[in-house]
Amino acid sequence: MLISLTAAVYCILHIRDLKGGELLVIPLGILAYNAVEYVSHRWAGHKKLKLTKLFYRRHTGDHHSFFSAPQLSFESAYDWRIVLFPTYLTAFVAIVLAPFFGFCLTWLVSVNVGYLMAATMILNHLAYELLHIGYHQPIGGWFHRVPGLRELAHLHRIHHHRKLMKTHNFNLTFPLFDLLLGTLYWEPLDSFDDFCD
Repeated sequence: MLISLTAAVYCILHIRDLKGGELLVIPLGILAYNAVEYVSHRWAGHKKLKLTKLFYRRHTGDHHSFFSAPQLSFESAYDWRIVLFPTYLTAFVAIVLAPFFGFCLTWLVSVNVGYLMAATMILNHLAYELLHIGYHQPIGGWFHRVPGLRELAHLHRIHHHRKLMKTHNFNLTFPLFDLLLGTLYWEPLDSFDDFCD
């Protein structure tokens, strides 16, 4: 996470003479990240595809087996290894992928737009990781008491139900594409334990 934060701060500190229109790349970057998050989670994380079999095995095989409803909370920081992406993948996003897209936009639009897109991608990935840790925090912890975060965590808990993990609630940061593509599923907060039976 330190790699991501350092790379994002680097990008932000290199923005000069920012024009208002250049800020439009931020919502576009958030939207693009949300789409990639949805597509990769839904099709690479939950379908056995030849090209993405390693991700499928790590996500469905490891993550969903380790955190299976109703037991969805980590017991110690050691369990985070099953929640977070490996360090090399986070470093790849921060050092290779985001700068690549940033460079492309620098060439197509402006240097500021390139830095803003790279920072947006990196910070979205960081938000994904932090939210995912929060979703798997033990129930009753501070995360599950914050309005908005509590509901997002509940959507993720529903996703971990064996009957729904391949069909519903694929977005982690914001359920926009679940809503748009009809894969959003909700159960009342107080009915989750009954729902798992």
